[in-house]
Amino acid sequence: MSIEKSFVDIKSSKNPEKINDFLVELSKKPNKEYLKFLDFFIMDLEPHIFEKIKLNLVYLIGEIGSLIPLEDVYLRFLLNTYYTSDRWVRNEIMQTIKKIAKNTEITDKIIELIGYAINDEYLPIGINALKTLFILDNNPLYVRRNLFLALNSIDLELNELCVRIFERFLPDYNELFYSLDYSDNYLILKTKAIRTLLLIYFKSPINLESFREKIESSTWELKQKEKLLKEIDTYEKILLKKI
Repeated sequence: MSIEKSFVDIKSSKNPEKINDFLVELSKKPNKEYLKFLDFFIMDLEPHIFEKIKLNLVYLIGEIGSLIPLEDVYLRFLLNTYYTSDRWVRNEIMQTIKKIAKNTEITDKIIELIGYAINDEYLPIGINALKTLFILDNNPLYVRRNLFLALNSIDLELNELCVRIFERFLPDYNELFYSLDYSDNYLILKTKAIRTLLLIYFKSPINLESFREKIESSTWELKQKEKLLKEIDTYEKILLKKI
């Protein structure tokens, strides 16, 4: 039976199991022509059926989007679906955004979603969000708050991905200070995150004094400023011992 005929049969049956089987088959050999099927399943299904097939819908979008650029309607679908879905679908959406990013221009709204997803309570979503963020060309200020929050995590993979992103997008300690100053992001940092940032940006004590001076002359909240300066002092002693 042709794909077109299968679609006609499935469209009339509205059976979630049959629709899922159909979507899985399409995903095996993705083709831009399949977007017309997607449009029906996205736009014209009853909500109770849609809920049962959206995981495979998201996966198929990713498979097609890995081959061709996608229109904004599919990005809006991923965006809206994320905020109304369980963790399994949310995780699939993050992986799908990563797949389509090489061909489709990722909008600010999607980047904002990625930032939000970094701190999802379900760890695989945060990890996939960071992997997605790393391959993008843009790392705006409004997602860095989420990165600083993630640095507080005890998960090693999450931390390693954050480090890679900081090294790629904020290679200079002046940019680090600016990002911490933005929207009082410095208040987010716990001791673990402070130590991680010092390790990233200061391999030697050369620029550490300049960074300290920036913090000392800032109008930051006193208690957090003292906490940061104390960690800088301790770290500087460690670096000097290595010389």
